[in-house]
Amino acid sequence: MASTQAVQAMACHVGGRSRLLSFRRGSMAGSSLGRAAVRSDAGVDAFARGVGEITAQEGQRGRGRGGGRGGGRGGRGGRGRGGRGGRGGRFRLRQSSDGKSHLGTTLRYQDNKPFPDSPPSTSPAYPDTLTSPLDDDAPGGLVDDAPIKFLPLGGLGEIGMNCALVGTENRYVLLDAGLMFPDHEELGIQKVLPDVSFLARWRDKVEAVLITHGHEDHIGALPWVIPALDPNTPVYAGLFTMQLIQRRMKEFNLWGDGSRFKVIDMGERFAAGPFEMEAVRVTHSIPDCCGLIFRCAAGTVVHTGDWKIDENPVDGLNFDREQFERVGKEGVTLMMSDSTNVLSPGRTISESLIRDSMVQKVLGHNGRIITTQFASNIHRLYGVKAAADASGRKIAFVGMSLNTYLEAAKKAGIHPIDPDELVPAEEIENVNPNELIIVTTGSQGEDRAQLAQAAFGGSRLLTLQPDDLLLYSAKMIPGNEKRVMRMMNAIAARGPQIAMKREDGLHSSGHAYRDELEEILKMLNPEHFLPVHGEYAFLKEHELLARECGVSHSTVIGNGQMLGVTPLRNGRSHGTLGNLHLLGEARLQTMFNDGGKGSGTSEDLAIEERMRIATEGIVVVDLEVFDNPPQMTENDADADAERPPGPRGRGGGNMTARARVTSRSMWTDEGRMLAKIRDAAERSVEALESGARLSAVERTCASAVRFEARSYSGKRPDVIVVAHRGQGSPSDRARLDNAMSTAGGGVPGDDRGGGMVGASGTKYRPRQARRDTAPRNVRPLRGPGSARGDGGGGARHMRRDTEYQ
Repeated sequence: MASTQAVQAMACHVGGRSRLLSFRRGSMAGSSLGRAAVRSDAGVDAFARGVGEITAQEGQRGRGRGGGRGGGRGGRGGRGRGGRGGRGGRFRLRQSSDGKSHLGTTLRYQDNKPFPDSPPSTSPAYPDTLTSPLDDDAPGGLVDDAPIKFLPLGGLGEIGMNCALVGTENRYVLLDAGLMFPDHEELGIQKVLPDVSFLARWRDKVEAVLITHGHEDHIGALPWVIPALDPNTPVYAGLFTMQLIQRRMKEFNLWGDGSRFKVIDMGERFAAGPFEMEAVRVTHSIPDCCGLIFRCAAGTVVHTGDWKIDENPVDGLNFDREQFERVGKEGVTLMMSDSTNVLSPGRTISESLIRDSMVQKVLGHNGRIITTQFASNIHRLYGVKAAADASGRKIAFVGMSLNTYLEAAKKAGIHPIDPDELVPAEEIENVNPNELIIVTTGSQGEDRAQLAQAAFGGSRLLTLQPDDLLLYSAKMIPGNEKRVMRMMNAIAARGPQIAMKREDGLHSSGHAYRDELEEILKMLNPEHFLPVHGEYAFLKEHELLARECGVSHSTVIGNGQMLGVTPLRNGRSHGTLGNLHLLGEARLQTMFNDGGKGSGTSEDLAIEERMRIATEGIVVVDLEVFDNPPQMTENDADADAERPPGPRGRGGGNMTARARVTSRSMWTDEGRMLAKIRDAAERSVEALESGARLSAVERTCASAVRFEARSYSGKRPDVIVVAHRGQGSPSDRARLDNAMSTAGGGVPGDDRGGGMVGASGTKYRPRQARRDTAPRNVRPLRGPGSARGDGGGGARHMRRDTEYQ
């Protein structure tokens, strides 16, 4: 009754029941597929504020004590410190973009990207595993074009960046929009993104976006994907997931009025593009996860999402076996499933066992408890809450992301801990250590995370004590092992005890192990199987497992490859190209973001150049050049006197130069190498005639500097040369004129020799009277067909200044 009253009150709040149900059910008003569902009072109340809309309180820092203890401490310019895990505190939503500035160049690469949705005119030369031989006696007509199509934009052959198009009848929906975190070779990069320019080019084909859950590898790319799509394209997700999406969209100024973002219920059927959709509840390491069932005239497609089978989940929301069994009996044309843990035998551990282990650890320790976990793992907080209740301890959060996920859980009505009951992070030192559990971020050793800072004594909120017990309730992600162990060594050196062994039972994977994968394969018994979400070796092993389970039609594809699926007829193939075949391959480009407004391709963000500078170093040369008049003999003067009046060229003399050199990330042999490079830079212009373009000067100097650096140190640094013409004082001009006359280019027969002396004191060898002044075999460091720098001065040859042309 209370929930019904809340729904009615909410209908009045938003201006009518029909509008409420349209937004609530995530489908068009009046749709026969939708069902009105009533959530708990907490969830309804959150939704009445507009799908967990960030309130005015959330846009403010705590001032005074009006928001509880977390809203206090309003000093320091009135900014307060209430947002850091205090009772009643809220966070200021940081604006990262105006809605467009974060896109960079990601949407500019739309040319020459055809859509690979048509079968080739002749039989493709693809591996045999992608085709099956035609049965001559197959009943019925042959199918020329596959009625079901799948195009992965990411997530196959890698962990992360899950994003794919699923379609029929030339109409598609986008399944997830995730990012991937960079590896060590992508210096300065924070996010790896799918090719959103491809989506922008074919936005007319994408009719909806479907999100399976709220992990970054499934929603992290939405700030780049949403601007690439039509403004009216709807986005469907569960309530908790939508809280996370809403916060991210508001951060990038992309939420608008929120009408395109639609919440779906588990088990609810709704229309999305060409499909009748149904969400199936699965268990994972974050709440509100679902598998998706795509129904169309051609058949049924099942995508499991990220999942495991938790037999005793801490939130009481079980893996929906009944729904999977029902669709398996209906018949599944294509099944796609998570392959992350296919190499792990057995079954995953239930989260309830992790809760019990955590309670035992806390009860057995006298002193402060510190636990670290993935911030998104709301289920793990049930264990923290149970341990705190059993031991009479209070809970404090140290780390902003923990509060972000807990606030989203509260708005969805699924929070295991009341944010208002948390001890403010600023007050943890004032609490008896035997009465406190601290939950902190930094399980992967991230430099800016609180646990990593505390390990090296750099956190202002958390100071480690010898009698602390650290519960490592997470898993080291491959690639982070060294960073995590360095952090753990630093923590151990400060005295705290660390519990992180497998036997401690403090972590369970959110991805199904082999026995669970086998169970679902047999339960659904699909006609065709496609493994997704995993490294290529994982995909191949999952394919073999499917064949062991009796699925005879399975294959492995890569990102950008369009797979066509033709349903079997009477259990037999009846397509002209077989029942599984490739239709083509999209020309995809991986996009990157540097954590700010720098977004684009690897060339736009100079990723190779970053790595080269990090390993080879960089040399910067400031080159001041002087144009010198030609030194004429008596015969030259007579010939010049007989020349008719008129304009004359600038050339004839030779250039001299004065250089300043610096370097970064290089061994310089206590400056000796820089002196050699400076001499080489000054000598390099001797062969150029006066009046030579500065672009030619820079290229010539850069070539000489690269050669000298490699000869001295064996390195190939990036070289930047900035050339400019010097004016010089009359005394300087006289000195340079005298130097020119002694450098071999003056009066024939002049045997003073010795060469000129540059402004830096460099003694030059005598120059030949005549030299070929045209630079040969010189190319810019950066340009078409080259991954290097530009030889100095950027694309100066493209500027209008005639000095560079």
